[in-house]
Order: sequence, then C-alpha cells, then structure tokens
Amino acid sequence: MTNHYFTLRTHLFAWVCAALFSSSVWASDNQGWSAFALSGPVSEKRRWLAWFDGHARFADDSSELGVSIIRPGFGYRLNDRLSLWGGYARVTIHLDGPDIEEDRAWQQATFPLARLGGGTLTSRSRLEQRRRNTGDQTGHRVRQFVRWSRPINSRGWSVVVWDELFINLNDTDWGQRSGFDQNRLFAGVGKSVGDQSRLEFGFLNNFLNPSSGGNQTNNNVAVTLFTRL
Repeated sequence: MTNHYFTLRTHLFAWVCAALFSSSVWASDNQGWSAFALSGPVSEKRRWLAWFDGHARFADDSSELGVSIIRPGFGYRLNDRLSLWGGYARVTIHLDGPDIEEDRAWQQATFPLARLGGGTLTSRSRLEQRRRNTGDQTGHRVRQFVRWSRPINSRGWSVVVWDELFINLNDTDWGQRSGFDQNRLFAGVGKSVGDQSRLEFGFLNNFLNPSSGGNQTNNNVAVTLFTRL
C-alpha cells in the first residue's frame, strides 16, 4: 500500500511539473508596465469626481510596446464610503501586422472594506463592455480589485499589495471566452511625491487564460504615478 501510494504521488508530481514547464501549456514573458493616473473632485461640494489613467505596457522582454490604454471617467461620491463611476477606455494591442483596437465602456463602485494589519483594505468592482475591430459582438467582463496599503514611516513610504480577478461573462466572435480570463497580483512600495502625488513600483504577476488555449504568466516590473486634482 505504501509503495503504491508513493508511486501514485510520484506520477502526480511528474505530471504537474510537465504541465507547468511544457511550452505548449505554459508560456511566459518579462514585461515592463508604466502608468499615470489623475483623479480628484471637480465640484464645489466635492461630490463630482474626475478620473484619467494612461498606460504603456512593454512586452517581449520589455523590448517593444505591446499595449497602450487611455481611460477617462467621471464619478459621484454618494457618501464617505461609496463612489460610483463610469467612463470609456481606448485600448490598442500593438502587433507586427494590423493593430487590434478595443473600445470599452466601464462602470465601477469603489469602497473601503476594513482596517487590517495596521493598513487599509479597499475594493473596486468594475463592469466592462468590450468591442474590437476584429468582430461585431460585445464582450462583457467583471473585474474585482482588492488593495491593501500600510504606511511604513513618516517620510511617505508605504507597502502596497493588491489583487485583481477578471471573469468573462460571455463568448464573442472576436475571441473572448466565458469564464476565468486572468489574475493580476502586485506587491511593492509607494512613496509620496510632494503634496499631490504618489509613486508606486514593484512586481506584478499576470496569470492569463487566453482564448487560444494553454496558460501564460507574465512577470512584470510595474511603475505608476498617481496625481490628485
């Protein structure tokens, strides 16, 4: 019985290793992601809010631009705990051939969750409606984002950890498949820059389940500059 269990366990371990390291099942890339975000109130009573973020993501061992995004939006602060948002995103996937252009409408709710471990745990729940120039159908997707941050010292340094899960809600003629799409896990540090800005940088693991089959994990260096209006 013991030898049979040992043999079974050995075969299972070998199968898992083969799955993880087989290039036909698991692909990877080292990327560099950069972003800029601007947000803040735009009304006298600070209820109405504005948002803009732009991204440049470099793929193929960070040697070439892979994805660029611009994403404006507006929000309304219902109370001290809940804000509702809506906006538009233009996404360009840069390829050797014709680029893929994606238009997204998005809606989201942001709210704090709890005080945890001396830091703050917050949440963002987002819905997206995606259309691409390679098809006619609209893809619907849910993104759930949870972020934890904790100050390190009085000089503006903090530790930051966040995770974002992407779930596709339907199939489309341009390649979206319903179910798990991807997950992003970030760990890094933040630093206040003056009174209105904060720089965050660290490691981002991006695990994807592409519609073409197999899995892919990207190991990224991520840098984001946040600025308040």
